[in-house]
Amino acid sequence: MIVDPNTPTENALYFTELFMKNAFDRLDAQKKDATRAAEALGKLRGALSSFQTALTKLSSMGSVISYQGLLSNPAMGSVSVGASAQAGSYAFFVEQLATAHQLSVAGIPATPVDEAGTLTIELGDGSSFDVDLSAAKADANGNVSPAEMARMINEASGNRGAVSASVVTVGGEQQLVLTAGQSGKDGEITLNTSGIGNDGLRNALDGANEMIAAQNAVFYLGGEGGTRIEQSSNTFTGIQGVSVTFNTAMRPGDAALLLTVNRDGASTEENLQSFIEAYNALKKIIDELAYAGNGTPGSAGPMAGDAGVRALQQRMNDILRQSVDGTRLLDFGITADRDGKLSLDADKFKGALSADPAGLDKLFGDGKAGLTGKFGDYLDGWLSSANGQIKSREDSAKKVQDLLSKRETTLQAQYHRVYERYVVQFNRYQLIDQQMKYTLELLDALKPDSGKK
Repeated sequence: MIVDPNTPTENALYFTELFMKNAFDRLDAQKKDATRAAEALGKLRGALSSFQTALTKLSSMGSVISYQGLLSNPAMGSVSVGASAQAGSYAFFVEQLATAHQLSVAGIPATPVDEAGTLTIELGDGSSFDVDLSAAKADANGNVSPAEMARMINEASGNRGAVSASVVTVGGEQQLVLTAGQSGKDGEITLNTSGIGNDGLRNALDGANEMIAAQNAVFYLGGEGGTRIEQSSNTFTGIQGVSVTFNTAMRPGDAALLLTVNRDGASTEENLQSFIEAYNALKKIIDELAYAGNGTPGSAGPMAGDAGVRALQQRMNDILRQSVDGTRLLDFGITADRDGKLSLDADKFKGALSADPAGLDKLFGDGKAGLTGKFGDYLDGWLSSANGQIKSREDSAKKVQDLLSKRETTLQAQYHRVYERYVVQFNRYQLIDQQMKYTLELLDALKPDSGKK
């Protein structure tokens, strides 16, 4: 149907779109399918990666079972318990705490920069560093201020946090305060003023006041009279997987500070819940992607009927049901409902953990034989950046999108060629139509006048 015989370009556009409609509709449907497939792959990759991360976190703990450390007097210290900890009880007597050495220098005279010289700071561990005060920035009077001295000490190349310098004002007078970066005897500060050129400054530094003495921690493992331990830190790490930090010294005759390390059932349950939640989140996404639909057009998931995804679903389910040394998830209260969603029976879990704690660790973390190892190996086949299934599928999807892009370019070129051909044809038609009209008008003009006799 010609829209308007007097507008060839509109007629050409109409017939071009009519002629090319099916090709563009097919291309549009293919592009939508390719985009949907790419988005589905991205969603699947994200879900698998999230589950893999949860597994890595679980396996990096070294044990699914968590332990807790409890002090008989929590006000006297704190405890940190790692994955390698084992149950046990320990007694401590803290004779003294480690302290960081601190000096203050008062009466610092006005010292011209060119007389300041070099201060050498020596530490109890035998190390030292130089502070070139002659390179300091002078104040308006050409002198080195206490604040500038503090800056030079803090920024000295050999300091590296060994000593922290600051300025404190007491009674209107500025004092230079030096604090060791580490506690204990190794951090003890000694000021070597042999390189200082100004007598007044040298005397002030030599007369530094000790505000806090450098002191090692001394405590006894096994209570007062037990094994004596002296160290520069107040944190004791001699117990496998346990770190205990003391913050209060005790007096002779005080009751020992008791440390008890035992299984933390609540945290262990949380570890299992994190696995369950991660698995359920992955299963939910896979099920959505592979949904067969309800018969309504468009209701099926983008990976419905995908053999690889069906194999993924089956393999994940198979791994869950496997046993390690005769132990299964079911034995520790982890069950799946009719849809495959996991849940934890807390009471059954507590009983099983109490009866066989080693079985839980074997079930999850016994190398490649454990569930984390089996899941990890299988997921690598999907997520490997070199030859994983996701990578291969993404490469194929990109090739399809590239082909469709080229196909679109080809169709656009064909569209313009068809359009130009129709323009020429309808222009010719219009010309012919105009010539015919002109000829008819001439013929009408040559007819005898019907009114003449």
